Amino acid sequence: MAGFIEQNRWQSFLDDFSKRNQFRATRLEVVGDEVGAQAEEDFLPLIGVSFESKGSEAGSVVVILGGESAKDQRQVERLIENVQKITPLVGETNGLEEGLGFEDGDGAKTLLILEQLPELPA
Repeated sequence: MAGFIEQNRWQSFLDDFSKRNQFRATRLEVVGDEVGAQAEEDFLPLIGVSFESKGSEAGSVVVILGGESAKDQRQVERLIENVQKITPLVGETNGLEEGLGFEDGDGAKTLLILEQLPELPA
């Protein structure tokens, strides 16, 4: 992952990212030596991403995905501890924002990928 966000900008960057992409469909993947590559979820809407700067979870990022209404009870909350790097994922051909990459102190990576839902035929 290249193009890291400076740590002193994490909170504001993640707040802005969350506002820009709230309710967009996502894919969450975890890649690491112990787990290999695993998809954690597909197509859940983004609720928000936040940096925990204080308390027992200081230095962690929380990714919250879930249903858009109270009727939709689907929800995933992923705590990424000891975050060392945050990288925006940008499309190589179109230059558009495609998600975020997080790397923890053990070198494990979590990828939050913004999905494009297929168009329904007319």
